[in-house]
Amino acid sequence: MSINVEKEWRFMSDEERVRKDFNMRFPLSVCWDFASKHHKGQWYGNKPYMYHLKKVSDVALDCGYTDVSILKSCLLHDVIEDTEVTYKDVKENFGEEVAEIVYCVTDELGRNRKERKSKTYKKIYDNPKAIVVKLCDRISNMYESMGTENYNLRLIKMYLDEHESFVDGIYNEDSLELTQKAWNDYNSVVLQLDYMFTDINDTLKHIENE
Repeated sequence: MSINVEKEWRFMSDEERVRKDFNMRFPLSVCWDFASKHHKGQWYGNKPYMYHLKKVSDVALDCGYTDVSILKSCLLHDVIEDTEVTYKDVKENFGEEVAEIVYCVTDELGRNRKERKSKTYKKIYDNPKAIVVKLCDRISNMYESMGTENYNLRLIKMYLDEHESFVDGIYNEDSLELTQKAWNDYNSVVLQLDYMFTDINDTLKHIENE
């Protein structure tokens, strides 16, 4: 059954996060249904996978991005990587620009995570909107790793360890006019992660020394 994005968006948000400009979201309803159909049965922690896609688009909105191609790509950013959907499918349904953004943020094949990410970052680097979507994805994942429900010290450490290679891989000065707001939010969350991780480590060391 097709998900009603207007109803679902409210259901999955805290009341204070319900958007004032409802009409801005309406064009995303077909995109929402498409992602929901193809991610059916997939989970993000203990929540349906659409929870993650919604949160990524929330980050984009919170950063002030209203470009529909960015918001659509936030909802679709994992559809090529994690489902049977192809680049051609995305292009036919949502246009070449969205397909290119989703393609750029789709992980390449590699022998390990480091190799996969390195190959993928090369695609993202030259597409400013893909940089925005990737930053929003990363920000959302980092927030979740710190949250009460999905708290994960291993992921927190991973994101901190990958910080330099992540920035080196996709930071493009020529795209800052578009990407700066997302970079600002990303850097703020990294500082929160670092503070939390340092505090936890200090606490553990204190316990070990008692």
